[in-house]
Amino acid sequence: MIRNEKKNRIHDEEPFAGQELSLEELRLLIDNMISPFSYYRMIYDEEGRTVDYEFLAVNRAFEIETGKTREEIVGKRALSLFPETEKYWIECFGRVGKTGISEQISNYSAAFDKWYKLLAFSPKPEHVAVTVSDISNFIKEQRTLQMTAEELRAQQQENYRLAHEEPISGLPNRASLYEAMAERMAHKPERKGFMLAIFTPDNLAEILATYGSVLSDEIMRAIAQRLKELVNPPDMFFSMTGTDLVLLYSSKCDTVEARRTLALVNEAIRTPIKVEEGVFYITASCGVACYPKDSVDRDDLIMKANLALFQAKELGEPIGFYDEEIGLELLHRTRIRNELPKALEREEFELFFQPQISSATDRILGFEALLRWHSAALGDVSPLEFISVAEESRQILPIGAWVMRNAIETLCQLNERCGTEFCMAVNVSGVQLRVDDFVDQVLGLLSETGLKPSLLEIEVTESVLINRTLHAIEKLNALHKHGVRIALDDFGTGYSSLGLLKDLKVSTLKIDKVFIQDPSAAVLTKMIARLGHTLGAEIVAEGVETEEQLKFVRRAGCDRVQGFYRGLPMPLTALERFIALKEGR
Repeated sequence: MIRNEKKNRIHDEEPFAGQELSLEELRLLIDNMISPFSYYRMIYDEEGRTVDYEFLAVNRAFEIETGKTREEIVGKRALSLFPETEKYWIECFGRVGKTGISEQISNYSAAFDKWYKLLAFSPKPEHVAVTVSDISNFIKEQRTLQMTAEELRAQQQENYRLAHEEPISGLPNRASLYEAMAERMAHKPERKGFMLAIFTPDNLAEILATYGSVLSDEIMRAIAQRLKELVNPPDMFFSMTGTDLVLLYSSKCDTVEARRTLALVNEAIRTPIKVEEGVFYITASCGVACYPKDSVDRDDLIMKANLALFQAKELGEPIGFYDEEIGLELLHRTRIRNELPKALEREEFELFFQPQISSATDRILGFEALLRWHSAALGDVSPLEFISVAEESRQILPIGAWVMRNAIETLCQLNERCGTEFCMAVNVSGVQLRVDDFVDQVLGLLSETGLKPSLLEIEVTESVLINRTLHAIEKLNALHKHGVRIALDDFGTGYSSLGLLKDLKVSTLKIDKVFIQDPSAAVLTKMIARLGHTLGAEIVAEGVETEEQLKFVRRAGCDRVQGFYRGLPMPLTALERFIALKEGR
């Protein structure tokens, strides 16, 4: 217990209590400090402003730091020794000398090209003692970190820009559009309706093909810059693909203001664009969908605006607004496009055959092969619906090849079974005629099956042959030279009928049903029949549906009759029964 009390008293005692360092000891202590130390007398002007200071003492560390001896320093003024001394050092020391309040300052010294942290205190008025710490490495590290942070922020900003800006047009991209739509859709629909309008240039692809991507990109940037100036936030233009420009407009679609804005956009796009290569004129089509009237779902709204755009292009209109009928029609067309590639594999196609009857003897001369599609997903699909889609998607090539083979093989079976020489007409698409080896394909099938070329009739419409650069006429004439019959369908309904007859070796002219079913067209029907006979072609009257029409086409000189009155299109089993009944077998 006594020991503990003694120990406590020892710890309580101050080691230098009642003792003071002598001046010599104090100088020795300061001189051996690791940190540079200096002692100044401050110099003020008549108005009391600090203008300089005089060195009274320095330690060895200060000598090392400055590269000068104390003999060179003591008694000299700071600005005479170190002219680069910054004003903020002098002002700081002056305040300390006047107020007696210590200050700590960190700053740069041009005299030594370093950063220092100083502690300044005043032992007596107008005198200042300073200890110095070199913090240059720390500052460099901080600056490096700061630069790294700034570079990182700059890189993040650039990454954000790249992620949210479409590179060709410079407009906010698809991601930005999605964010803007999400923000607007977060409000109650009845209070925040808006319009989504998609503009796409009509003739930019032509410029791209003619002049290249550099020019087409330059034109798109010019258009985008114009459009940005047309609207003010929150209304904005976006770019989803580089060519599709999207306007998000804070207005319901049925307002005069909204329609005026759409017209202004189209006008801005149409304004001639001047570039080094010349002046270019761009037009655009626009599709519009409205939130919430057309949809409250983002992707569905964009899809419906695209449907309206598609419809506008089809109709040749500058602006199209979505409606439900358009959506259902185009949705059905899209489903057809998706199901067509599977139809052959699933054996969903079937050939129907419509008889062609001699108008003179009422006997069967042949048939026209007609394609039918029994889709598992869509039900029975009309050729009027799927043939155009098949041509656009080039699915008509495998489908057409299947039709040609099956029609020829079926005809061979019928002729062999019945001991006849019926003829088979097969419709051919313009897409098929573009294939280089089309003629070889047909002749190869005839050789493989043994069918006489004269029993096959290739049937084409005038529209297929309008573009002479496709060499379609040359291919058909080559088949005609090998004995294959060539029939021109829907004759008289196009603009190039007579011109075609000059170049095309025609075996058969098929008079369209509009002439057969219209009594006022009787004279034209007779003229077509005479023209065909003059050229050495047979005449087929299509669409004969009544006894009166049958009598009329006989009087007009038609050789063959085709229509519901003499025979419906029918599958093979029904056709065989029809032949047996008609031929008395």
